[in-house]
Amino acid sequence: MTADTLPGDTPPVVIESAFRRTVILFSVIIAGGLQTLSATIANAVLPQMQGDLSAGLEEISWVLTATMVGTAIGMPAAGWLGMRFGRRRSLLVALGIFTLASGALGVAASLEEVVFWRAIQGLAGGPMLPLSMPILLDVYPKRSHGMVMGFWAGGSMLGAVLGPPVGGILAEIYNWRLAFVCMVPAGVLALYMIALTVPRFPTRPSLRLDWLGFLSLAVCLASIQFMLDRGNRLDWFESREITTWGVAALIALYLFIVRCSYARQPFIDLRVFLHKNFAICAICMVVAGVTSFAALMLLPSFLGRLQNLPLETVSLLLTPRGIGFMIGVFVLGHLVKIMDERLMMALGFGLQGVAFWYMTTFDLTIGLYEVFLAGMWMGMGEAVIWIPLSVLAFSRLAPGLVDYGAAVIHSSRFFGGGIGISAGVTILARSTQANRAELNEHLSPFHQSFDITESQGVWDLSNLQGLMRLDVEMFRQASMIAYVNDFWALTIAAVIVLPLIIFLDRPRSID
Repeated sequence: MTADTLPGDTPPVVIESAFRRTVILFSVIIAGGLQTLSATIANAVLPQMQGDLSAGLEEISWVLTATMVGTAIGMPAAGWLGMRFGRRRSLLVALGIFTLASGALGVAASLEEVVFWRAIQGLAGGPMLPLSMPILLDVYPKRSHGMVMGFWAGGSMLGAVLGPPVGGILAEIYNWRLAFVCMVPAGVLALYMIALTVPRFPTRPSLRLDWLGFLSLAVCLASIQFMLDRGNRLDWFESREITTWGVAALIALYLFIVRCSYARQPFIDLRVFLHKNFAICAICMVVAGVTSFAALMLLPSFLGRLQNLPLETVSLLLTPRGIGFMIGVFVLGHLVKIMDERLMMALGFGLQGVAFWYMTTFDLTIGLYEVFLAGMWMGMGEAVIWIPLSVLAFSRLAPGLVDYGAAVIHSSRFFGGGIGISAGVTILARSTQANRAELNEHLSPFHQSFDITESQGVWDLSNLQGLMRLDVEMFRQASMIAYVNDFWALTIAAVIVLPLIIFLDRPRSID
């Protein structure tokens, strides 16, 4: 084997020991789970961080923005890192830096330090998922890929589902710092297991970094992320800043496509999109990111703002999604051997569509059972999407393109998540404002409902306290309609992707 040999062009690393393969599986699941956990755990502890660091709403939002931008830059680099330095070495370095950043967040003394280490955490965590997937595809025989991808996807994505409840509970037990420090022991354990069991993979020492391709993609993704994170607060393209980010993203995207189309050693080989299955799965992954991240943002907000539930209760009400996710993973991880992957994928999006449609029936009087049921369906749907999608995306991809494909497919989900959060917040804010204005038009002191409530002293329009109560109720009703509009949008997003699944080809049969 020469130094210029592509890893994908050589036979996979053969590991006969089933025990060693299992340890490798669990070690990369821990690494991937830490990355997804870090992406969502901050959402639950953000209010406590804001008070502890004496930060305003605009300032504390940079804690989330820094991670998103760092991840957007680091994730696409996984393909080049894996081929240039080897997947094992790259994963160890990324996980080590990630663990260090997690510990540093636990002792950060200022907002600036928190933002800096969150950016480092995102930058190092970005490549971890795309690096771990090809490792499993190589060390496991192809006939086991469906089951292995199911367990890996389920275990890794469970971190994203459990992030908010775990963060909320830890913040209540101690404070927000514990939510980050708790990742250090798991990171150290994963480092030890990976160093001990994961084999060394072929590398290409002569592979140069396409700096123009890397920088143009980094500028494009970072600009898009800044635009999505700050767009709603700055009224989108009415703001010069958002317009500047948008123009920068378009120019950088054009440079990236041109560069990768003609470079001898492109940063990302765009030939991955010539494979029909991969291209369709990348689109589906964007939609899956939209529905997953948007729901993860909307449901806690709904429970806290309109149901007036404390943080620990909201955190516990998010656990059914994790339970549903685990059920979906462990049941369908075995069924993938005998069930058509396309049917499973359609079932997953269908389950999510049903869950979001069910949430459109929510009102201000819903009970815990309805929230539990919706969470279970969402979690199961997400698991059932991930398992077949992971198999179908790489089933017909040329071996030499697997590293590039892993980076692209995970970046697609992350990109979709940014779109989902931004769209969800925008719909919520603008719909609440529009609903409030429409409700005000129908507000009249002569309406018969005021006769009942005034006699009970609830909305007594003759005093300030009664008017304030009325104002609060108007806001709650307008917000409730806005949340329902968001749930309808997610329902449409989950269903609209179903026709694309028809065009997918089944993986080639393995004897």
